[in-house]
Amino acid sequence: MLLIDVIGRRYTGAVNFVGCSVFFLLIQVHVSQEVLTFFIFMVRGFSTGIFNFVYIYTTEVYPSSIRASGLGTSSTCARVGAMITPFLAQVLLDASLSAAVWVYACICFVCAAMAALLPIKTKGRALPQIVT
Repeated sequence: MLLIDVIGRRYTGAVNFVGCSVFFLLIQVHVSQEVLTFFIFMVRGFSTGIFNFVYIYTTEVYPSSIRASGLGTSSTCARVGAMITPFLAQVLLDASLSAAVWVYACICFVCAAMAALLPIKTKGRALPQIVT
């Protein structure tokens, strides 16, 4: 949460996506149970940071008149993704643990680039009130 005010919303999202990706990849390394638990905890922590970034950024980008619709649509897409992920993970885990981890890590890397390239900087900007 501190990064959001220091480096801005977009770069905070990118940092969280990269961190999540790195710790996804580290899950493959043969380590003790405690270290593996730490890696999984870090993936969860960075993914929580990602959700914080998404909700803060979207509320600052959408004007008040359509903010609820925008957040509702975003939330719906997130929930659909959350429903599909266990099925995707199960199929990939049956094939290979590395394949499953690399898919999620690559998606996080792509999302990091997309977050860094978002077109609107919202740090210090007034919330839009109307659609222009």
